[in-house]
Amino acid sequence: MSWPPFILFTDYGLEGPYVGHLHLQIAAACPGADVIDLQHDVPPFRPQGGGLLLASQLPWVPEGGIVIGVVDPGVGTQRRGLILHWCGRRLIGPDNGLFAPLLQEAERIVAIDWMPTEISATFHGRDWFVPAALRLAQGLAVAGHVISAKSCIGHEWPQDLDEVVYVDRFGNLITGRRGATLSTEAEIVVGIHRLRWARTFGERPVGAPFWHVNALGLVELSVNQGSAAELLGLKVGDPVRVSE
Repeated sequence: MSWPPFILFTDYGLEGPYVGHLHLQIAAACPGADVIDLQHDVPPFRPQGGGLLLASQLPWVPEGGIVIGVVDPGVGTQRRGLILHWCGRRLIGPDNGLFAPLLQEAERIVAIDWMPTEISATFHGRDWFVPAALRLAQGLAVAGHVISAKSCIGHEWPQDLDEVVYVDRFGNLITGRRGATLSTEAEIVVGIHRLRWARTFGERPVGAPFWHVNALGLVELSVNQGSAAELLGLKVGDPVRVSE
């Protein structure tokens, strides 16, 4: 049998057993399925920033793919689980704002009523969201009811966030601002630094900071052959100011 690809997007990290348990569940139910570890170092406990990172990467997810998204500081509470039908993909995860950037374009949003009989209080990724995804892949029903975007957490959040949402291994600072919303004449102001736009690293001197639109379509603060995080002293959650 041919299975849809499963795409995993979490804040679990690669240390410890957590990601492996997701793979084990999928392998047992859908042997031979493609499982793509899209990202597991999403900054923890930050569904708003994580949602912007996820939305920026979804265009590369093949149609028919099932995305399991887990950045879930409210695990085990009364927060809902959701299935979003979005542009030919299905996304499963918590109703905590992780899917907020996608709500307005979703064809259908379902609050999940079904839950396995045995489930841990603190690992809903493995024990609830992956089993729901497996049922979808197998053509089985997942009981739920259709809800409106306005009933979901984060529906009123802006589509852009002028703060650092991710720092990569090079020290590049990825913001939650979509590059298409900024003119190349805009400057990013961080303390005493005023960063001007460049198309790519080699257009600036070595050690010079600048901003550009990265490969995900997001505004990124960078230093040619250096670390913007170190030079600018910024970390995830820190605001940046746009001067237009």
